[in-house]
Amino acid sequence: MGLERNRGREVVLDLLLLLLFAAVPAVAVGFTAAPPRDRYFHVESFRYGKEPGVIRVNRGDRVHLTFSSRDTAHSFFLQEFDLDAKILPGGDEVDLLSALHPNAGSRRVREVVFTADPPGLLSPLYSRFDYRCHVWCGPMHAFEQGALVIGPNRLLAAALGLLLGIPTVGLLRLRRRRSSGLPPSSPPGATDLFARWPRLLRFARRPGAQLLLVVPAAVLLYVVILTTLFGTQMSGRNLGVMLLWVVWLFLLVVVFTPLGGRVWCLVCPLPLLGESLQRARGRGRPALGLGLPWPRFLDHAWPRTLAFLVLGTFTAALVAVPRVTGWVLAGLVLLSAALALVFERRAFCRFLCPIHAFVGLYGTTGKLALRRRSAEVCARCRAKPCLAGNSRGYGCPYGLCVEEIRENNDCGLCLECVKTCPSDNVGLYWRPFAAERGVRDAGEAWLSIVMFVLAVAYCVLYLGPWAGVRDLVNILDKGNWAGFAAWSAVLWTAALAAVPALVYGISRAGRRLAGLEAAPGSAFRACAGALVPLGLFVWIAFVIPMLLVNFTFVVQSLSDPFGWGWNLLGAANTPWRQIWPAGIPLLQAAAVLAGAALALRHAHRAWRELAGDDRAAVRGAAPLSLALLAVSAWLLVFFTN
Repeated sequence: MGLERNRGREVVLDLLLLLLFAAVPAVAVGFTAAPPRDRYFHVESFRYGKEPGVIRVNRGDRVHLTFSSRDTAHSFFLQEFDLDAKILPGGDEVDLLSALHPNAGSRRVREVVFTADPPGLLSPLYSRFDYRCHVWCGPMHAFEQGALVIGPNRLLAAALGLLLGIPTVGLLRLRRRRSSGLPPSSPPGATDLFARWPRLLRFARRPGAQLLLVVPAAVLLYVVILTTLFGTQMSGRNLGVMLLWVVWLFLLVVVFTPLGGRVWCLVCPLPLLGESLQRARGRGRPALGLGLPWPRFLDHAWPRTLAFLVLGTFTAALVAVPRVTGWVLAGLVLLSAALALVFERRAFCRFLCPIHAFVGLYGTTGKLALRRRSAEVCARCRAKPCLAGNSRGYGCPYGLCVEEIRENNDCGLCLECVKTCPSDNVGLYWRPFAAERGVRDAGEAWLSIVMFVLAVAYCVLYLGPWAGVRDLVNILDKGNWAGFAAWSAVLWTAALAAVPALVYGISRAGRRLAGLEAAPGSAFRACAGALVPLGLFVWIAFVIPMLLVNFTFVVQSLSDPFGWGWNLLGAANTPWRQIWPAGIPLLQAAAVLAGAALALRHAHRAWRELAGDDRAAVRGAAPLSLALLAVSAWLLVFFTN
């Protein structure tokens, strides 16, 4: 009891110290505030950006804006200040509407004036406000934006203070543990959901349990393909684009993967056609098709890593042109079916699926995990029905025995082993977040680096105020193939060579500081594995505005799924209203800080396993920790300033 009381007191003290690290710079930066004054800016709009891309003012300034258009009609939409200025080419007047009440009428003005004093309870922390365009002007219209930054930026100061406080508190906790002679703290145990909720186990054992979950997802996939191919090609009004790139992507990154690990694979409809063909003969009979083994030289993470990198390179076309999204999805379904007729089990899912590249890597942080209950029971089992199948269920489509599953990387939670295990030795566990750490081999180390580089690149490309960067990938209406080639070369070089070389250099410096002569591969994997939690939270920061900014368009497209003028739900003409846009930078900063804290923890624990004690681990992890802090600081500046 006394030990628990001391630990509780230490937690409170650590939280107070973190609060102090955040509060001191946030208060101090307030003393740098300049007195309010009038500020004048001219905003020029064009496809697909605005100049200036960033407007910096001080709190209380009276901001005067004039507008012009370089090409076609645009708007300056700033919801937090209730502004929507419609800009026409060739004139110096704009139609000014209320962003919150657009039906209240408009008035024509030459100048828009507002006070840079954001409303709201959290207004002292509000710092960045994105101004966007609400007049469709081409396929990449959704990415036309700029940023209004109001100083003093207390959010940035508080976030950077917290970033410094996190490793400080961590080192103090290590020092307290060493001085008390306590062993390294062990994570709390996991809960077997099947044991806690027997009804869940009974459902999992039903013959058609997975099919009941997959069919609704398959219907949604059909709707997405149908609406993207035959509906409007204005992406913001296309139901398929909204469902896939706004709703599904947000749920996959923010909900399914952090909480459920690879739970998306349980309901994914992409392998449904191929697996149905394989199982056409029924349980207990050979699968339909050739059933060839997958080539050994491709049996690693590289095929799906490259598949994700290829799709990620062309993401602008995928998002901005609905028809491209539809054809890619249809192609993935057909590819999965074709591979199912040639190779055994789910070859597409195991080796080529780009979604597996994401959920397989970041699913290791997930709270949900399928594992054996008893090692002895598995050791006594000779038939291995979880792998081979029996009259109660099919063999594992991922080619796994339950006793072999140690990480979430490979298991797709298909639940077949729950049916086939005769000893009831399969558990579904709810465990602490980010319980797994590290990567298993060089292929997965590269995958973690590729996914991290892509997350940062997407943030710069789609969330940044730099129209010139977006022009590099604009092969849609500007045909900038030279710029696209240059962007692709930089992206691939960074993901496959430059950043891995930097990570290897960091691991080598860590080995020297820790006094490790051997294990260069293990040190490299330890450094790459620390990028996993930070990478996941950068992805979370990336998708947060996707849903909060575009939720109205989701509702509109549900009412008019093909963009043919329908109004099924009476919401087709709902005015655009973003969800808490002023709070988006706060959520993104919180995501970066959470990712940095977990990455630093992963780094120390991995180096402790390599070096054998805390002091050597701190020395070995120092270069990696400094690099993680530097990257995190840049991300905080990007999202808030």
